[in-house]
Amino acid sequence: MWLILLPLLAIGLARLRFDVEVFDLLPPDLRAVQGLKIYQEHFANARDLLLTISAPGAEQAEAAARSIAERLRVETNLVAEVTWEPPWLEHPEQTAEFMAYLWLNQAPEAFRQLTNRLAPEKLQAVLADAREQLATSMSPPEIARLSYDPFGLTRLPEKVAGAAPSFGEGQEMFSSADGRFRIMFVQARPRLQTYRECDEWLRRIQAIVQGGMGPGQASGVSLGYTGRPAFVSEVALGMQHDITLSVGGTALIIACLFWLAHRRLKPMFWLLALLALILGSTLALGGLIFGRINVVSMGFAAILLGLAVDYAVIHYQEALAHPELSIPEIRRAIAPSIFWAAVTTISSFLVLNFGGLPGLGQLGTLVGLGVGLSACIMIFEFLPPLFPDRREPKSHAAAEAGTGGARRAERETWQAPTGPAFAETKPARVKVVFGLTAAVAVSAIAVLLWLGRPPIDPTGDALRPRNSPAYAAMDEIQKHLTKEREPVWLIVGGRTEAGVARRLDQVQAVLERSASNHLIAGVTLPTALWPSPEFQASNRSMALALAAERRTMDHAAQAEGFAPNSLALTDRILEVWQAVGRMPGVFWPTNKLSQWVFRTFAARTPTNMFALGLVAPMAGQSEASRSQLSLVEEALPREDVWLSGWGLLGSSIFSRVKANLWKVLGPMVCLVLLSLWLAFHRPREISLSLAALLLSGLALLTVMRLVGWSWNLLNLMAIPLVLGTGVDYSIFMQLALRRYNGDLRMAYLSVGRALLLCGGTAVVGFGSLAFSTNAGMASLGRVCSVGIGCNMLIAIFLVPVWWSGGAKPPQVPKA
Repeated sequence: MWLILLPLLAIGLARLRFDVEVFDLLPPDLRAVQGLKIYQEHFANARDLLLTISAPGAEQAEAAARSIAERLRVETNLVAEVTWEPPWLEHPEQTAEFMAYLWLNQAPEAFRQLTNRLAPEKLQAVLADAREQLATSMSPPEIARLSYDPFGLTRLPEKVAGAAPSFGEGQEMFSSADGRFRIMFVQARPRLQTYRECDEWLRRIQAIVQGGMGPGQASGVSLGYTGRPAFVSEVALGMQHDITLSVGGTALIIACLFWLAHRRLKPMFWLLALLALILGSTLALGGLIFGRINVVSMGFAAILLGLAVDYAVIHYQEALAHPELSIPEIRRAIAPSIFWAAVTTISSFLVLNFGGLPGLGQLGTLVGLGVGLSACIMIFEFLPPLFPDRREPKSHAAAEAGTGGARRAERETWQAPTGPAFAETKPARVKVVFGLTAAVAVSAIAVLLWLGRPPIDPTGDALRPRNSPAYAAMDEIQKHLTKEREPVWLIVGGRTEAGVARRLDQVQAVLERSASNHLIAGVTLPTALWPSPEFQASNRSMALALAAERRTMDHAAQAEGFAPNSLALTDRILEVWQAVGRMPGVFWPTNKLSQWVFRTFAARTPTNMFALGLVAPMAGQSEASRSQLSLVEEALPREDVWLSGWGLLGSSIFSRVKANLWKVLGPMVCLVLLSLWLAFHRPREISLSLAALLLSGLALLTVMRLVGWSWNLLNLMAIPLVLGTGVDYSIFMQLALRRYNGDLRMAYLSVGRALLLCGGTAVVGFGSLAFSTNAGMASLGRVCSVGIGCNMLIAIFLVPVWWSGGAKPPQVPKA
């Protein structure tokens, strides 16, 4: 078998890559997910780092931002661009191209009014009016504008003036109202394609920033980092932490538990070696099947360790309990238990593929592969090196002698006072167990009736990292610059500028109605800024005519007393019109300032174009607000229009997970029932296993309610996992009871102790996920560990007494 597997494993390891993108965990057909992917790909530059600066005073914050920007700009091998204030304040000469574009993009009637106003015979009156306003105005911004724009070319029509950026201060894009909080954009020079590159680049930037502030500037200043490089670096560090803690910690605890149970080093080290082999082989098979494995799916490793050890421990305990049996005889004796336990466990993880979350589906597939592999490896490879003299069945005489010796030892042990408490199912013991069962059930039902069921969290918070500095910095930006409202992005796509413009008009009408109906608080769309091929084509001839009057306009201005440098903006706008008037196609501004502005609302690829708008939801993030956004989404055009945001994403995914839950639970329940029937063929034993599942479910819900845990879009998938893995314990226990004719003590010695160890390792495997840096995986691990722990304890300590019904163990025959 290994000769066949080795080439496949080698190919899988060669293909294996780790994926840190959270969106690859989500269902790709959801429009909210599609919208966020488009936003991340085209509007959130993969190389942009957002740096936040908080200081006690506005002057200190500004000084720190300027000092950091100057220091970063020197590092040209690391940084391509740094923007810490509106670009037009640093490069005012570049505003001319954008103003020329905005005029070209106006309706022909508006541009014709401009040409009429600037007709040669009217220039003197226009300039005289400008000079009079300079002499009488009390507004500093108005005086500044007229001093470099005497012809009023920056005075745009009202419709576009509200949408275009203000070329005055405009600090609200970079600074809070009080000036004590600022942000800057740092664009990386490298492409930052891998998480290692992101982490290394961010570390170097952080070191430069810390040393970039001058003496005294660092006092009281706090810095934050967010954006894709920060998120990816954080996820990568979280992955390393999770793998080290969960896998290393789980392996260590497995070794300690095995040592405490058996006090033998050789089987312990052999067990750890086989677990490492299983883990590596499963990872290689994952690389062969998927190619890229998401870092969140790497949680499979700890789960697999906790489950794979079961098959080894069951075999080992059976071998110790029956020294007269050979290894093949042990395999045959417990084959039904192993087979049906493996089937239900594998199936419980494979059905995660129907849950609507590709990330969890990938995790389920990896664990399913690993459990199947571990069952085969542990069955055939674990015992032979430990018991080399038991590889083949003994002769008949030796077997008889061995059996007699075993029975004598059995009888002696049976009479020992150190046997388990339920070695004989005394009536008092039966009453205690059934009383405890009733008390647990009644208490759980009472708590759930009094406090209610565990709450449901429909948001996308389960997808976020816990204790994330990058998210904390993003929350600070939202708090200071976006009025504490989480943005909802509206993305409009198309193949041409005209197609996007038409859809923007359609969307504008829908959103204005939604705002009037109080479904949303407001909307900001780039309709007035998006290029209009039709208007540009109509305005080109008029723009050329105005550009031809450049000398006339210069002479008129100088005659009215305006200095030549006050005409620089006008001359540059006329130059742009003269150049664009002879250009074919749609005009897009090209200088750095214009590109920076367009990057906030427009994106182009060789085949598609996208426009970005913002929808302001009603105050709060309540269920009512989310339902209102859902109504707005339904009213929008379906083709090439996406409404998306983290709040909307969470509710959309949760709705998908809830809708798909029956696809997961239905097959799982059917499979559990089928497995129980094929394993037992007795309604009574099937009923006992179902009763154990029901009681453990009540216990799990009670614990969740008492400690304040809630259901979310990830830990809902714990339900099939607890069903599939939890039923194994009752299968093992009842088959052992049947094998030993109701001898509770022998069932406990051969299987019960092993199940304690197996259950403990499974709880540890899932429980290690509770320390995961991903909030959803941590909640999934907590719920699974509690549910499986309850299943295991009930199967070992309650089910045997339920099964025996008070019957005494059989008499051990004399030797």
